[in-house]
Amino acid sequence: MLIQAVPIFKEGGILRQSMLQALSDHAFLANQLLYKGYSNGIISGCELTTTEDIILLKEGIIFYEGQTYLITESMAVEYKPTNTTMVMKIHFSDILKDANFYYCEMDVFLTEETEIQKGELELCRFKLQDGARLRYVYQDFEDRCTEFDTLNTIYASYAAKGESTLAPGILRDFAKEMLTLEELSDFDTFFCLQILAQERNLNKEAIVTYLERRKKEKLADTSNLSVFQELARIIRVEKNGVQPGDGKPVKRKWSMQVD
Repeated sequence: MLIQAVPIFKEGGILRQSMLQALSDHAFLANQLLYKGYSNGIISGCELTTTEDIILLKEGIIFYEGQTYLITESMAVEYKPTNTTMVMKIHFSDILKDANFYYCEMDVFLTEETEIQKGELELCRFKLQDGARLRYVYQDFEDRCTEFDTLNTIYASYAAKGESTLAPGILRDFAKEMLTLEELSDFDTFFCLQILAQERNLNKEAIVTYLERRKKEKLADTSNLSVFQELARIIRVEKNGVQPGDGKPVKRKWSMQVD
């Protein structure tokens, strides 16, 4: 038989060590079990904004190597034009310990190194030209992949069951743009509504399954960039009625009612 003991804190009561231990165990185990089987990445929050010379990482939660890390205050990094690809990463130090606490130092930095090293996660990347300002607001879905002067979060890892997945903001933009189009199939509509209703990050497996059903073939590459490109291709097809790559019109079914 299992017994769960939840401490009761009340004014005038005696604060016992066993009560603090129970509270600590409950918080630690709850997080461990809640995200069991999750990949490394952002769980929620961690929105990125820019000023004239600063990229700001806002509050959020990140899951890394089985641990949850709370970003409780904004973190900033300065940027400048380089005309080369710069990657913003967050680094987690090894776990440090003293008599009372476990510690982990977190820091954000910019680098030209696109490969992810131990203790790192990518947050975004960009290529900024002289005289330009780095923007984080997008004109449409495909604008997220604009090469210059645009904050690109396509490569960022978001925590999910199994493989890391795309940013929920990217998927929501896809769903919203698709749902503005006419003649959308029930399959496409259901997938888009599922994205908008999703409270957690949508698993990469679900996205890939949708793309493969649409394409009627397996995807050779399921990286974030490849998945984004497939989503962008679907929007182009639905907007223009042209199959990607061959210029042939999409055959649509039309019906007419006569009174």
